[in-house]
Amino acid sequence: MFKRLFKLVLWPIKKIVLFPLKFLLYSLLIFIAIVLFFQYRADYEVDTSPLTKIEYENCVEVIDSYEVSVNLLSEYVDNLDSYQREFLEERLPDSLQILLEPQTLDPDEFENIKGSLRTYLQGGRFPGFNGQALLPQAASLCRSGLG
Repeated sequence: MFKRLFKLVLWPIKKIVLFPLKFLLYSLLIFIAIVLFFQYRADYEVDTSPLTKIEYENCVEVIDSYEVSVNLLSEYVDNLDSYQREFLEERLPDSLQILLEPQTLDPDEFENIKGSLRTYLQGGRFPGFNGQALLPQAASLCRSGLG
């Protein structure tokens, strides 16, 4: 009888509390699957293999210098054609969108973005599918900045 009463009390609570959590979890998994599907179908026409440790360290070293970073980013953005620019605008995280206009970036903003940029580039080190990096755009951005 105690077991039955326990089930009568906990069952509705369990259903009410766990339903939103299940919904959130499944929605998140579906979103990740969709993002990965479209990300790996894209033809980047550049080397998007995972970054080596040396490439990543060189990128981070470049990022530490404000002047060098702004100059490299300006050069990188100036060399983008309209398709590439649109592609980056769609796929760069919102916190990094300002990097597409590096001339407007002041040193304080740069300090705030530097940590996010390092984390983003770290995704270019991890292997994904089809021989690409987990974040192919990050690998491409790093290589073109160093090239």
